[in-house]
Amino acid sequence: MIEAFVGKGGVGKSTISAAYARVLSDHGKTLLVSTDYMPSLRHIFTRDISNITVMEISESDIAEEWKSRYGDQAYAIISEFADVGPEILDHIASSPGVGEEFMISRIVDLHDSGRYDYVVWDTPASSSTMHLLSLERDFYNHLGRDLKFLISARDRIRGDRIGAILKEWQKLAQDVWNHMEMTRFFLVSTADALSLIQADEIQDEFRKMGLSIYGRILNRSMETLPGYSLSIPELHGMVQEIVEAMMEPMERIFRESHRK
Repeated sequence: MIEAFVGKGGVGKSTISAAYARVLSDHGKTLLVSTDYMPSLRHIFTRDISNITVMEISESDIAEEWKSRYGDQAYAIISEFADVGPEILDHIASSPGVGEEFMISRIVDLHDSGRYDYVVWDTPASSSTMHLLSLERDFYNHLGRDLKFLISARDRIRGDRIGAILKEWQKLAQDVWNHMEMTRFFLVSTADALSLIQADEIQDEFRKMGLSIYGRILNRSMETLPGYSLSIPELHGMVQEIVEAMMEPMERIFRESHRK
């Protein structure tokens, strides 16, 4: 399954994700993928490490992939309703939300490729992550309504190709959402009051979407707070040294999570 680290910006998700990927790499081929808008994994992994593939996915990369994979289908639908040329796809691919929505689908594809034993997802700051997940959920819901519209307008639409495309998209969206429901989300926070409040809000938003937080990690703290499965003290040094120091507590997270 996919294992993801979520939380507000600046709590150490990327460093913790990197340490966890290092632990997993001792047990199998591991993909560490970041969808952060300002990714930092390239600064953490300055050299190749055995059994770890590091990938940073940008919206521009995803937009091009969307055009390649779904452009023809999208144009088939649009051209039924408007007299437009294929250049409309460039406009759609660059529209807000398109790259973001397809981003999760890309991670699911990587997970299902069979090339990796473990997939670790370093998510963007909490508001962006919630936006990504909300888009994915709403995309599936909209497809259901689009199919109902198609049935009501079938006399004005040529053939059944659009219906087949929308049903294919609906199946894909459902598959992606099923993966999100199975994903192990670890919520990372620091011990300051604002971070703790926002962590509770994130967990509540996850619950409303039907997703669950698998475990909570308190970073840069000697405290042990109720509801948190692990506390990591403040660490100093180069980022690579901090990742190394974090591997021992992340090993405990691995043993606990993969025993269940």
